[in-house]
Amino acid sequence: MDNKNNIINIAYCTDANYLEYVAVSIMSVIMNNPEQNLSFFVFVYDVTDEEINKLRSTSDKIQVINIDKEEIEKYNNDFAIKHLNRSTYMRLAVPRLLKDKIEHFIYLDADTLCFDKLNGINSIDISNVICAVSHDALDIHDTKNAKRLGLSTDHYFNAGFLYINIENWIKFDIENKANTVLFEQGKSLPYFDQDALNIAIDGNVKFIDKRWNFLFNWFTDQQKDTFFYQKDILPRIIHFTGGRKPWYKEHTGLSQQLYLFYHHFTPWRNAEMRSYAPRMRPTDYRVYSRQEAKRGNYCASIRWYIKYLKTKIR
Repeated sequence: MDNKNNIINIAYCTDANYLEYVAVSIMSVIMNNPEQNLSFFVFVYDVTDEEINKLRSTSDKIQVINIDKEEIEKYNNDFAIKHLNRSTYMRLAVPRLLKDKIEHFIYLDADTLCFDKLNGINSIDISNVICAVSHDALDIHDTKNAKRLGLSTDHYFNAGFLYINIENWIKFDIENKANTVLFEQGKSLPYFDQDALNIAIDGNVKFIDKRWNFLFNWFTDQQKDTFFYQKDILPRIIHFTGGRKPWYKEHTGLSQQLYLFYHHFTPWRNAEMRSYAPRMRPTDYRVYSRQEAKRGNYCASIRWYIKYLKTKIR
């Protein structure tokens, strides 16, 4: 089915809060894959028709699929998982909802940007696994998360990029298994759906090069300012995990400039950048203090550090 012309199918899940960021991620894929046949499936929940049309107008390669309220609300009564993002359940349901359309697809989180061609995915054989994944640690021999969850393998993957074999996902009942894990252990799992997926899939994956899902924090401070110019180490997909996303105006630097470049080609080009201030935590103050000191802005550095100290004194 989806091997026609080697189409690459990519899926995202989002509510209204992340729609703009999904559009930017999609645009980064399109612009770095000019000759590639691409198809995007964006699963949305709680998004107005106006916003859906805005997303559609980003590219004619996008299909928007509205998730039924019932799909999501069936989980609402369960207190244990009230704090979980709805996109958690949406993501688990996507293979089932796409099963009559395609055979495999790349699932991407909204906080990803593409910097290289993705056509190499077509030569990755996932016929005997549930999905192809990348490690969650820079050191692939780091076994602590696998041990923490009691997996039968030493390896733990990051779930922001999954190249999924739909038939095997359904055959091994991953949606229900992961939901069951969330119901039963949700409160004790620090990485919620990522932990639940690692438990449900338990090693039935193929680990591929970390350049498919490179966590931004793996870069050194110097690399964060130069990575785009070092083609030999430039990842295919950079994943901006953690709180400090490039779409917040406080997070200046090369990644933000690149984010704004792709943002310019979306229907959100005139939208103001949001502030990170309401979400800041003491660790952020410390990070900003260190960053300003490195740039030689000592007054700004001290201001951030005083903020950090105040939270410690309270």
